[in-house]
Amino acid sequence: MEVLVWEAWIAGVVLGAFVMTHFWLMGKPAGCSTGYGNLCGMMTNRIEFFQIGEYAEKNNSKLWFLLGIPIGGLLSGLTSPEPWNFSFSMGMYDEILPQTYAGKAMWVMLGGALLGFGARLAGACTTGHALVGGAMLNPASLLAGAVFFASAFFTTQLLFKT
Repeated sequence: MEVLVWEAWIAGVVLGAFVMTHFWLMGKPAGCSTGYGNLCGMMTNRIEFFQIGEYAEKNNSKLWFLLGIPIGGLLSGLTSPEPWNFSFSMGMYDEILPQTYAGKAMWVMLGGALLGFGARLAGACTTGHALVGGAMLNPASLLAGAVFFASAFFTTQLLFKT
């Protein structure tokens, strides 16, 4: 079975166009972690950690952006010429993660919680800092993006040391 893979530069052009178009239309930078913070703030408005910006506003662009991610993934999977397979395979990470579904789920949830905490602590996620902040040449975002990618590189080297 031959898998069709797009060239990486196409994704770069599309992401860059999206970032500029979103900022032009909405007057705000795109970002995903703020959408999660807004959603958590709406559900748990008593917890001060989640009380950020527009958390009480139910119709904000960050929430629509957040909903668009899984909907876009679903549409992509349903319209793919290849059959859509549901799998718990995690590729190369299967070597280091527990083999039970419960064990994998616990590690993925822990990783997601740490990622969310780190994104909230840093003021934005990788998308917000590296993609949007980088496009705006924000020095703090450029530094945060460099730290994100360097830590990912070193963590991968530690986990998969050959």
